[in-house]
Amino acid sequence: MRWLRAIAALALAGGFGLLLAACGSSSSESTSTTNAALSTSGLKSPLTEKLTCAKKGGTLDVLQENDFEHLDPGISYYSVDYSVVFATQRPLYSNKPNSIALPATPDVAEGQPEITEGGKEVTVHIKHGIRFSPPVNSEVTSEDVAYAIERGANPNVANPYFHAYFEAVEGAPSANGGPISGITTPNKYTIVFKLTEPDGQIVADALVLPLSAPVPKSYAEKFDKNKPSNYVDYEVATGPYMLKNNAEGKVLGIGYTPGKEAVLVRNPNWSASTDYRPACLNEVVIKIGGTGTVLAEETLKGTNVVDSEGTPAPTLKLAYEKYKSQLEISPGAGMHYIGVNNAVGPFRNEDLRKAFYAALNRKAMNKLSGGELVTTTATHFIYPTIPGFEQAGGVAGPKVDFNEHAEGDMAVATEYIKKAGYPSGKYTGGTTVSIVAASGPPAKERAELVNETLKNLGFKTKLSLEETATMYAKYCNVPKEEITICPSVGWIADFGDAQTVLNITFNGKYINSTGNVNWSQANNATINKHMNEAVKVVGAEARAKAWGATDREVVEHALAVPVDWDKMAWLEGTEVEGVGQLWNTGQWDYSFTSLK
Repeated sequence: MRWLRAIAALALAGGFGLLLAACGSSSSESTSTTNAALSTSGLKSPLTEKLTCAKKGGTLDVLQENDFEHLDPGISYYSVDYSVVFATQRPLYSNKPNSIALPATPDVAEGQPEITEGGKEVTVHIKHGIRFSPPVNSEVTSEDVAYAIERGANPNVANPYFHAYFEAVEGAPSANGGPISGITTPNKYTIVFKLTEPDGQIVADALVLPLSAPVPKSYAEKFDKNKPSNYVDYEVATGPYMLKNNAEGKVLGIGYTPGKEAVLVRNPNWSASTDYRPACLNEVVIKIGGTGTVLAEETLKGTNVVDSEGTPAPTLKLAYEKYKSQLEISPGAGMHYIGVNNAVGPFRNEDLRKAFYAALNRKAMNKLSGGELVTTTATHFIYPTIPGFEQAGGVAGPKVDFNEHAEGDMAVATEYIKKAGYPSGKYTGGTTVSIVAASGPPAKERAELVNETLKNLGFKTKLSLEETATMYAKYCNVPKEEITICPSVGWIADFGDAQTVLNITFNGKYINSTGNVNWSQANNATINKHMNEAVKVVGAEARAKAWGATDREVVEHALAVPVDWDKMAWLEGTEVEGVGQLWNTGQWDYSFTSLK
């Protein structure tokens, strides 16, 4: 399970030293070296895959170790869920597989959003002729879009990002699923968002999320009255595919059997003239269950099959050496870092945080995850492909001494411990540092390296290893547990804007009692102020500059320790022409993938 867009605790298992790309330099060169962080060494990549069908028709088999979390577009927020949701649902805007750039491509929308009234009004016109799948069949209208977004505030739906991006809409803070006064539909093909703050840019950008995919109120309202909503058991589609259903629209047990299978079939009401997707396949059969390594090996030996949850390192080594043509490496697949508690415990002291940051061998951490084929040593938090990356320092990162040596620098660490008030250069405060990490490899091995580093600095430690879901839900996401170090956390951008990387994870206003993803409980007044100002900046270049500056501040105050920028590995069978979603860690895009 992943919390919000928090990424799973290190999908790759164990290291094997595929040090191929010249990444992670700590030299003082200006970093056009972004290309190194994006390098896939001549392998298949979403950046270069063709967006046309090799051929039309056929059935794609998908091998998937774990079940979906949520396939309802009103709550879906997990990469593997998105692969189905974006094949069956069409938001107002969406990203083509090879891009995360903004502005996104109009999807249900007819064109780009109009931001007026000094950023306090957003108007979107929608296309004519888009229809819901059976049994609804009706044409999509602006009222269907309005209902979709309004249901995000319904506690029975419990959308996880509604308040993060739509809070400025008039009436949204107190919304509970009914009409929102700031959302109006002057005609069947126009929707208008009236805002209380000049946040029009981020509201418009957030319309790329699945919450804006139309939902027919007259059909879905009865399901949304249930707690929780069971609309997902009967949901209809606007995309080229739909979950297989019966005449009454029931999906559960027909198109989706939890823990066993999901079946996507063609949506008979989909019109290619309204969509940019080629929709090559006739059917997608997703088989749920099994062991990751076994499924990956079956994929390499199969024909019309893909593996949908990333590649374990032992199989990655095999694929790289013997099946290179069946291997995709997707850059810009998020990042992993170490949450360091700024609120309680010894790391309230900024100099102690800097000491830990300086001492940690981040290159060794990344070698445990598979090396530079699938990671780049991180020096800040905005990762490659997200605007603001270069403005924050590119690959080299902010020039502060504790960030200079990714292999660790105990001399610098010792000086910061002395500055913190411990003349010996070792921590002698006596407080035990609690570390809670994910239990599977390589997260376990990385946590052990963190533990050893802290001990070398003089800290007494207590290391606990938990299943990933437990690590997040019971410990790292719950501030009252007062966990000192969470070394297995990570994040994926909601869309191509650095606000979605930094704001909810480091702004003190988003520290929550449960489900908290500000894992460091960072609450620096100056940085909070600068983030709140950056939210209101308009224009891609200006926003990249503002958030890049904020990223540098996060590093300069050592609010957390960046470890790696991820590149995810994916496998396909011999007869598959796979297309990965750059914006979604490289997950296969079922609307663009075809058979050979």
